[in-house]
Amino acid sequence: MTAFSCRECGNPLESEHRFCPVCGAAHEPLERAAEEGIEAFEQGEYDRALKLFKSVAQKQPLSAFALRDVGHAAFHLQDFNTALDYYEKALRIHPNLLDVHFNTGIIHLQRGHVNDAMFSLLETLHHIHPLVPGSYYLGLFHTAESLTFQCRLNLGMLFKERGELEKAMEQYQLVLGINPKNILALGSQGDCLMALERFEEAIQVYKRALKVVPEGEDQLNIQNDLGVCYFKKGELEKAVAEFKSVLKQNPDHVNAVYNLGQVYYHEGLTGRMKRDYEEFVKSSKDAASILFSLSKSMVSAAAAEKGRPAGETRMVGASPAMQRIHDLIKRAAASDATVLVLGENGTGKELVARSIHRQSGRHDGPFVPIACSALSESLLESELFGHEKGSFTGAIARKIGKFEAADKGTVFLDEIGEISMATQVKLLRVLQEREFERVGGTETVKVDIRVIAATNRDLKKAVQEGKFREDLFYRLNVIAVEMPPLREREGDLAVLVKYFLERLKARRPTRFQGVTAEALRLFQQYPWPGNVRELENIMERIVTLNDDILIKPEHLPPELAGAGVSASAAALPPSSVLQAVEKEMILRVLRESNFNKRKAASRLGISRPTLYQKIRKYGIGVE
Repeated sequence: MTAFSCRECGNPLESEHRFCPVCGAAHEPLERAAEEGIEAFEQGEYDRALKLFKSVAQKQPLSAFALRDVGHAAFHLQDFNTALDYYEKALRIHPNLLDVHFNTGIIHLQRGHVNDAMFSLLETLHHIHPLVPGSYYLGLFHTAESLTFQCRLNLGMLFKERGELEKAMEQYQLVLGINPKNILALGSQGDCLMALERFEEAIQVYKRALKVVPEGEDQLNIQNDLGVCYFKKGELEKAVAEFKSVLKQNPDHVNAVYNLGQVYYHEGLTGRMKRDYEEFVKSSKDAASILFSLSKSMVSAAAAEKGRPAGETRMVGASPAMQRIHDLIKRAAASDATVLVLGENGTGKELVARSIHRQSGRHDGPFVPIACSALSESLLESELFGHEKGSFTGAIARKIGKFEAADKGTVFLDEIGEISMATQVKLLRVLQEREFERVGGTETVKVDIRVIAATNRDLKKAVQEGKFREDLFYRLNVIAVEMPPLREREGDLAVLVKYFLERLKARRPTRFQGVTAEALRLFQQYPWPGNVRELENIMERIVTLNDDILIKPEHLPPELAGAGVSASAAALPPSSVLQAVEKEMILRVLRESNFNKRKAASRLGISRPTLYQKIRKYGIGVE
């Protein structure tokens, strides 16, 4: 660009112009802090850029571009709360910022906020043009074509998560119309067709993908998906051939091992597996290893159905939010990476940890949970690391700690955000070196463990406040699984009510067979601050204290019975009732939050863009 080109859209400018006539960006000489911030940003010094951009934004609070710059620096530091805050302010002033819409969509995408992500990505597509403000910034990372591809691929994934497979395929087809060899679009289109049970079409798509994808892991993954499609279509021999082909090229391909094991197990082909074993063991040591893994896979498949510990609650639900969680669990189980499970109390964080362990290669090893907040600092260290005899008053013998007890298995650290800074240092060493000393001891103990941690706290905020070590946070946050609250699991509530009722019927005599529509409506109107755990407890209370065929409104505890609206509103149609309840709840929370929309959105469990949409929808005055 020339000395007088707009840095937002590249439009040539005359020096006497105060604003770019195309995108509206100011082009007068930038103050020193802004220039230094841009320079630091382009060199990847995002911490320094953030401080400089914030100083500029404080002086220019009505400059959308100054606010946007702060958001960009925070985005690259993965401080997404700060980024969203500044992006939101920038869009209020200048609603056509291409780069802000795109980055906002990416943040919502990572957080699993499907509707908000879709809105931002659609806005990005609407604004893609070389002379739109923000084009220069995105041009550092994308061409117009690659940005379009990225948006449409992500929109396809989001439609897929919502179960709108036809719409997902429309997005993938738009990508393929421009680039017929786009591997991600081909593979995703095949997945949608397979989910729609259009197996022959899916097979053709996978075969087309195999012709264009280069040799390597991507090709093996497509071939594995082709095998799954053959299996679901009932063409068993073709499925087995594809899985074996994958394993001959990569004996450690976890999904192919698992899928072939599932074929053998579900089709009762144990004799076939033995014959394959005898054949493979003659020709290759790797093949022998494959068949050993297959036998373990078959055992794992059987255990998943029959060997679940008695009384253990299962992860129930097929909402888009829970489909995403199941997919993350499967991916996490395929490695030994440390996992951080996030979410409100009662969302099932320990169930996630147990599911990862059960599906992993460590399923034969121990699963050792510990509630970090239930013990004092000294007792927690003794529990985690063990202690030697005489190391403190009452230590009358050596004690093996949880890490040692979990050797070859998984240790689950619940409420990890509550541990002291001193214990954090010792835990960091365990994660880095897999070794420690018992309390009062000098012998170094080495362990082979997988660590899964969970918390309902905002650890990034704790890091900023100096209450949690940043290096420990990044060690824990290798794979993050964010459990959705029950109020965001659309369609799962009725399934969970039925599931808990069936569980209770298996444990105690009761005449209850189901729930009336009116009672279920009250269930659905309640915000469930205690999430699934609260639902389970309420179902047990209902069944214990009442005797009837169906659960009715009069059986519900006061907090649920009061989830409806006033008698005048109760006469409205169900959809109007729900809207009246939602409007009343939003208005009450806004008032209690002194109309601070960030706090209100947090308390309501929704994103700020969603809150703004509902404020506009219900005509709520907030100024």
